[in-house]
Amino acid sequence: MKIKKLHLQNYGRFEDLHIDFAPTVERQSNVTVIVGNNGAGKSQILQALATGMSWFVNGVLNQDYEGFYPNEYEIKNGETEATIKIKVEDVLEKDCIDAAWSIGARKTKFLPVINSLVTNDLEELKVSYLKKLTMEQDIGLPIVAYYPVERNVKKTFAQVDDNIINNQFRAYNYNLQNSSNFADFFLWFREREDIENERIASLSINIENEASKNINSAERLNNLLEAFKLSGNDKDDSVTINGKLLHELIKLADGSGTQGKATSNAKFNDNQLNFTRIAIQRFTKFQNPRIRRQDKPTMVVEKDGEELDVNQLSQGEKSLLALVGDIARRLAILNPSLDNPLEGDGVVMIDEVDLHLHPKWQHDLIDKLVTTFPNLQFILTTHSPHVISDRNDILLYSLDDGELTQMPNVYGEDVNTVLSKIMDVDIRDSEVEKQFTEIRRAISKREYQIAEEKINDLSEQLPPDNLELLKCRLMLAQAKLVNSDNANHATN
Repeated sequence: MKIKKLHLQNYGRFEDLHIDFAPTVERQSNVTVIVGNNGAGKSQILQALATGMSWFVNGVLNQDYEGFYPNEYEIKNGETEATIKIKVEDVLEKDCIDAAWSIGARKTKFLPVINSLVTNDLEELKVSYLKKLTMEQDIGLPIVAYYPVERNVKKTFAQVDDNIINNQFRAYNYNLQNSSNFADFFLWFREREDIENERIASLSINIENEASKNINSAERLNNLLEAFKLSGNDKDDSVTINGKLLHELIKLADGSGTQGKATSNAKFNDNQLNFTRIAIQRFTKFQNPRIRRQDKPTMVVEKDGEELDVNQLSQGEKSLLALVGDIARRLAILNPSLDNPLEGDGVVMIDEVDLHLHPKWQHDLIDKLVTTFPNLQFILTTHSPHVISDRNDILLYSLDDGELTQMPNVYGEDVNTVLSKIMDVDIRDSEVEKQFTEIRRAISKREYQIAEEKINDLSEQLPPDNLELLKCRLMLAQAKLVNSDNANHATN
C-alpha cells in the first residue's frame, strides 16, 4: 500500500494544497521529505494523512469502526469547513486497486462541528482485505504508522500483561496517535523472547539427554552451559541462552545423533524477534538487545563491549532504537508468513525524523531506512540538511507560509549549500558575512590595503583556522601577485 495524493482544503494553514508522494514518474523512490520553517505546516500534513488513513485501519479492524475526523481547531481561521481528500494505491492478488476518500468537518456560529465522510472506494478496499483475512490465514497486512514529534521512551519496563490480545491487529494499536511512548514495543519484545527461550530450553534438554550417552559430548555441553548461560528471572527456572550458545548446541546436536532435529539457528530463533534485532543493530550498532529480568524487567544492549540498560542511553539513542524496533515489530506482526518480515509493505510517517540525533546519525538515516525496510513508503519531515542530501532519488518539498514547492535534488551537496539553497538559511552570522563581502569587494576593486586591514580586524574575532578567512588571505595574495605581474609586463 502507498499513499499517492493528498488534497487539503481549509485545513490548518492550507487553503488549497495538493501534494503527490513518491514514487512518482520523476522520483521512483519510496521516500518523500518535506522541509520548512517552524509553523510552516509540515506536521499538519502528516496529521491529515494519519486522520485519513485511520478510516482504512479501523475499517480493517472492524468494518463498522469509524476513523478520526478533523478537529475544530484544524479548520482554517476564518473558514467554516475543512476537507481531507486522500488517494492510495494497493496491490491485492496482483490487481492494482486505487481508492480515494474524503473526510470533512464543518462548524457554524451556533452549532458544534459537524463531520462528514465520503467513502468512494474505501469500502471496496476494506472489504477486499476482510475477505482475504477470512479466506487466508497467512495474509500479510500493510503497516500504517505515524510517529509524531511527541515521541519518547517513557517506559522501558517489560512487565507481562495478560490482557494483551496477540494477533495481527495488535500491530495497529496506537499506530496513528498524536504521541508515541513505545511501551508496547518493549512488552512485545519480552513476550517474543520468552517464546524463544522456551524453544531453546526445550532444545537444550533434548541435547542433554543425547549427550548423556556420550562422555565427551556431556562434558562439552556442561562447559557450554557454564560459559554462555545468562541468568533468567529469579521467580522461574527458565534461562536465556544467547545466539552463540544456540549455535554451539546445534553443532553438538548434529554430532551426537540428533541431526535432522536441529540443523539451523533459524529453526529455534523467533523469526519476528530475530529481524527486529537485525533492524536495531543495523541502525544503532547496539549489539544483542535483550530483556534483563531481574527486579523490573527492562531492555539491555551492548555498546562498545559494555552492557547498558536502555534507560542509560541518550535520548537520541533511545528514540532511534525504539522507533526502528517498533517499525520492525509492527511489520513482523503483520506479516507472519514472510521469511523476512522487514520486506512487508505499507506507509510510515515520521515527523522530524532527525529528532534528537547527532548529525553523524542523520547523515545516512534515509539510506538505512530504505535498505532495512525496502518496500515501505516513507513520508518524512525534517530540519536537517544532512537528511535531505542523503540520497539522489527522494522527492523533496519545501513549505513556506502554506505554499508547497518541489525542490531540486541536492544529493552530495555540502551542508552550507543545502542550508542556503533549500532552507533559505544564512550559512554564518550576518555581520560576519557582511565583513567578508566587504573584503571580497575591496579585493575586486584592487583596494588591497583596505582589504588587508579588514582581514586583520576580522582575524581578531574569528579562530585563526577559519576557512573563509584563509580563503580571503589567499585571494588577496593571488590578486597582489597578478597585479604585480601585470605591472611588470606593462613596464617591459
